Amino acid sequence: MIGNRDLTLLKEAVSELARLKGAAERPTPFLSHLYASALEEWAGRLGMDPVQLNKLVLTGAGAPAHGPR
Repeated sequence: MIGNRDLTLLKEAVSELARLKGAAERPTPFLSHLYASALEEWAGRLGMDPVQLNKLVLTGAGAPAHGPR
């Protein structure tokens, strides 16, 4: 079972990685490297496989829901 702290970190990770992934319409080598580095760092902090975390980013799973502003 995922604890509240872990769930909060997972949501933060997916949110940050999604922003990085969507930062540019056409990814540059620099942005690709930045994303890969961030993915490795978050995966390490969460104790996850980077491939699994990347799949969560691609599907948007774990991203915090935003209500109307």
